[in-house]
Amino acid sequence: MTNWTKEQLEAIQKDKSNIIVSAGAGSGKTAVLSERVIRKIKDGVHINELLILTFTNNAAKEMKDRIRKRLKEENLTEELKLIDTAYITTFDSYALSILRRYHYKLNVSKDLKIVDSDLIDYKKEEYLDEIFEEYYESNNELFLKLINDFCEKDD
Repeated sequence: MTNWTKEQLEAIQKDKSNIIVSAGAGSGKTAVLSERVIRKIKDGVHINELLILTFTNNAAKEMKDRIRKRLKEENLTEELKLIDTAYITTFDSYALSILRRYHYKLNVSKDLKIVDSDLIDYKKEEYLDEIFEEYYESNNELFLKLINDFCEKDD
């Protein structure tokens, strides 16, 4: 992509500070950040000296794949050797790696894990069912009014 917008070009070229690129889906965030990484590498920064964080595993994989492709295009073979040691990951995974590394200073277990969102949804549903059951059994008038007023078929 060579026709960068003014904002995209600014994100690529901004120097001596960290940046956060926030934009809608399909707006070119990954392309902009990949280009920024290539620029930094050409300026003498090694890929494994950068911290590149995304929100999803898919975005992190896409980012690493794009950077790898650009490194090949630019014939930056030494950086290609380092890419698998670079921090191109999700915020969650990076935070988890910090917690595991310094667990003893934080007084937490080193066996921490990232909980799958499906499990969280399941547990929320389970807890909500327990709360509803408790309110049904107590015949709480306000709760029954809430259900009557806001549920069309059932809770």
